[in-house]
Amino acid sequence: MDGVIDSREVLAQRASSSSRSSGVSRSSDQELEAARLREEIRQRDEYARVQQEYYASYNAQQQAAIQVSFESSTISIWSI
Repeated sequence: MDGVIDSREVLAQRASSSSRSSGVSRSSDQELEAARLREEIRQRDEYARVQQEYYASYNAQQQAAIQVSFESSTISIWSI
């Protein structure tokens, strides 16, 4: 059919072109989402690390206070 436009062919070409461009968009959206999730995980890991350091320091201070308290009470018992 020379000179006649087949609408099915035009629609197929549009659909193919549209899916290729939306595929690129979808891919970049997925990359952005992956980057956002990686950053969120990094921030949570950093928060957990800082929290762990805080509690380790707190526990060390508590243990030192308990040790001093125990040593003081032991000394006062022996000095009676």
